[in-house]
Amino acid sequence: MLTNYAMNILHLLSWFPTPDDPTLGNFCLRQINALPDDCHSVILSVCDGKDLKQSFEIHEIKGERYTHIQIAIRPPKNNILRKIKMLRMYQHGLHYIKKKYFTPDFIHLHVTFPLGQVALLWHRLFGYPYVLTEHWTIYQPQNQHILRGRLKRKIVNIANHASVILPVSLDLQRNMERNGIHNQFQVVYNLVDTKTFTIGTPTQNGKKRMLHISTLRDEAKNFSGILRVVEKLRKQREDFELHVIHDYEAPEFKAFVKEHGLNDCVIFHGKKNSTEVAEAFSKTDFFVLFSNFENLPCVIVEAFASGVPVLSTNVGGIAEIVNSDRGILVNSGDEDALLQGMNQMLDTYGKYNREAIRQYAQQTFANEIIGKQIYEQYQKVLQNHRKPKC
Repeated sequence: MLTNYAMNILHLLSWFPTPDDPTLGNFCLRQINALPDDCHSVILSVCDGKDLKQSFEIHEIKGERYTHIQIAIRPPKNNILRKIKMLRMYQHGLHYIKKKYFTPDFIHLHVTFPLGQVALLWHRLFGYPYVLTEHWTIYQPQNQHILRGRLKRKIVNIANHASVILPVSLDLQRNMERNGIHNQFQVVYNLVDTKTFTIGTPTQNGKKRMLHISTLRDEAKNFSGILRVVEKLRKQREDFELHVIHDYEAPEFKAFVKEHGLNDCVIFHGKKNSTEVAEAFSKTDFFVLFSNFENLPCVIVEAFASGVPVLSTNVGGIAEIVNSDRGILVNSGDEDALLQGMNQMLDTYGKYNREAIRQYAQQTFANEIIGKQIYEQYQKVLQNHRKPKC
């Protein structure tokens, strides 16, 4: 039987939100914020600083349920020297945290590379065990041209030395295993704040609303495919709007919309924060995703918390959570199937039980559910490993 421990956890995030890229790794921060009160969390990061007069600066940033120790460095022009300096600064940051906050019980590594190199080094030097949460699509068959050679050997070695791996879908676990990673796994889904994302009142001004949220990076999200299908759909009916929330500017897509006369039915909204995204979901009849590859998209989890059914491609771990009670799945790249799915959703979205969809989200992806699952894995790590040497 597991017992409760007060835990000191040092988090290393290979992906971290920045002002220019505010959604990069934001799901990692959500997991940290969902941890129980017994978990004392410090995030350590090293980044390039602008206009630094000294070699480095240390900033302490208070998060919702963590402290972020950010070390900004004046980067050497030589890339090899820069990497060496960054590694030295991670060592300095570890000693700083030990002196001012705590000696970590273990490391939580969020995404294997590149910071897994630091976690593995500390494991070998000081005996720190590390938990690995993985979100990366690099293990997908479509990305085998990237995961190869030296990079693959590094990633496999880091993952195989983790105490436990927490992939965000069973499909991701299987892809990791297919790439030579053989370790203890426990699937832990992405989470959603069910207090922020709630059921609202869809269909405004007589127009049925579809919503798409993504980076609009076409190699993964295939937004161009959505636009081509919307153009065909527009020739069949005029009772819908597609609302688009996107992290990056997309002039080529806006040009397509203008050129093909879709301005009245495709509305771009740019970047939105979580509260604004939740508001958009509350006004949505159904959500659309046409990705070529995914793991377990946070946007689908957010849709479910909002009681919104989903039309998506059957890629990654999406089929693990989307069934006929919660949406429609089509094959990736099949624009005819997407057109049929859009027509079907526009005609039948009202038949989905929004309360049941939201209840599924509350029982499966809520903060407290995911936080407890991670905490249970932490307990096992503490029970199975001796105290680190440093």
